[in-house]
Order: sequence, then structure tokens, then C-alpha cells
Amino acid sequence: ALAFFREGAPIAALQPTTDQTGNQSSEFERWYAEQPRVTVPVSNEGAAVLIVKFTDFQCPGCGQTHFSYKPILAKFEAMYPGAVKQVTKHFPLDATCNPSLVQSTHPGVCTAHAVAVLAARQGRGPQMEDWLYANQQAINPISLRQAAATVGNVTNLEAGLPQALEAVKADVALGRLLRVRQTPTFFVNGTRIEGGIQPQFLEAAIAYELKKAGVSK
Repeated sequence: ALAFFREGAPIAALQPTTDQTGNQSSEFERWYAEQPRVTVPVSNEGAAVLIVKFTDFQCPGCGQTHFSYKPILAKFEAMYPGAVKQVTKHFPLDATCNPSLVQSTHPGVCTAHAVAVLAARQGRGPQMEDWLYANQQAINPISLRQAAATVGNVTNLEAGLPQALEAVKADVALGRLLRVRQTPTFFVNGTRIEGGIQPQFLEAAIAYELKKAGVSK
């Protein structure tokens, strides 16, 4: 596998040395430019770069990329407001709501995704996602109910769950249409990146797309 992919190791352990960075960035850009692109039916809302992330809230790599990519996305938002947009799509590895699975990897996580949907409707989506990724091992019905109320401002969880689960299933259906096979899977302007990449290479991909779109500071 190419060196810029995570390969399942903690991201912090994969950082290149200063001497390696330039060569690896050039290698990554060459690889990235050669990748096929697929049409992802998600609105970019005017952004030059659309990143669509298919995620599972108990997937370790999903949590690692969530926290390691946040500063990069914040940096580009500060430099080019509105030019880079990330959209989270739910792809829980739980056969209860994901029919692509024969067996659940994370039983019960569909409910966590439904809670995230409900929190987003309350304007608390980012806070709820942070909590879910930070508490992956502690997710259970009791902790979810408490977090839904205290973090997500969800006041009537039981009543909202059925409709929220349908929204999760719609994301799963989109993932299946796009042949998502693992989490996390990213589409950067339609370029598929499975499993995540080291943070500096996400930054390189975004910079490449901004340059291609003619966005400059």
C-alpha cells in the first residue's frame, strides 16, 4: 500500500519525517490526480471542495480521522470561508439498519446514528459527533439517552427514533449505491479514499482541488 494511507495504525504513528514530507506530497498528488471520480449526489452548496464521509461512530479509524482532520478543515474555513464543505453520511456497521452486512460489527450502533440525526436537527450535530467519537467504547442505551438530552438537546428521543432511523437507512442506501465497502470512506470531489489518509495528505488533496477550481487567497 502507498505510504500515505493509514493502514489501520494510529495516525500519530504515521507522520513522516521532515525529509520525507516533500517527496510523499508529490507522490500523493500524482496518485490523487490519476484517480477516477464518481458522481456523488450530495449538494456542495456552492463549495469548491465537497468531502463526503461515510462513517460508523464505533469505528476506530472514523474517530481518529474525525479529530485529526478537524484542524485542517478549520484552517481552510478560515482561509477560504465556504470553499470547503464536509458532509457526514451514516454507514453504521450494524445489520439492523445496514442490509449490506451479513453480521453486525457494531451491534446497536444504528441507534447512535439516529441520535446524531436528531441532534443535528437541533443544531447540535457537531457536538454530538464529537461526543460519540470520544466515547466509542462507552456507547450503550443508557449513555446514549443521557447524551441525547445533555449534548444533543433531544427532548423526546423515543418519539423521534423511527424517523431518524429512516434517515440513517437513506444514507446507507446511498453508500451502497456508491459501493462503500468500509468505514471511513471519503469522497473528495468524487475521488474515493477508503480508510482515511494521513492528515497532511488530506490537506494536499484539498489544496489541489482549490487550485483546480481557481480558488486563491
